[in-house]
Amino acid sequence: MGTTLKACLLSILEDLIEEELVKFKFQLTNIDLAEGYNHVPRGTLQQANAVKLADLLIQYYGEEYSNTVTQQVLKAINQRSLAEKLCHRSLGHLHHISEFQFQSW
Repeated sequence: MGTTLKACLLSILEDLIEEELVKFKFQLTNIDLAEGYNHVPRGTLQQANAVKLADLLIQYYGEEYSNTVTQQVLKAINQRSLAEKLCHRSLGHLHHISEFQFQSW
């Protein structure tokens, strides 16, 4: 079974130290979002650990946009290497899905 985006998000978030996770949550409430999306409430974010945060990202932004939002926030807190790591994992997951869909033709 392939790695899910949620698992990828969790892995990335778990790579952040406590201070970086606090910065991540702060930036998440301050970034510009695409039309039709709302920020996760600060009170909800404040109590969230990495597992809950991964759930919240997908709940509020969906799988595709949560990847974009997470990359933007990681770049904003100077975690570009993690942003790139997330991108590669997501592309690998998408590639895996595409292969499965192609094989089922």
